[in-house]
Amino acid sequence: MNQVLTIVCKLNPTPEQAQKLDKTLVAFGSACNYANEVVNPKIKNKNRIQAEVYKTIREEFNLTANLAVRVCARVAA
Repeated sequence: MNQVLTIVCKLNPTPEQAQKLDKTLVAFGSACNYANEVVNPKIKNKNRIQAEVYKTIREEFNLTANLAVRVCARVAA
């Protein structure tokens, strides 16, 4: 059994940082929607989803590698 620890902290971004965070959140959500529409709903394996949409997510939504992988995991869940 894995133990999960949660840290509560308040972000205090500058207006420029807040704008970048918002842009990233919108891109992440759009990438999730894209992957959910493109991938066969019967596929629940994140690695298989990643094989199908990873490259497109990186290119079209301008997300980092880590976020693209998290999109695939989110859609698989």
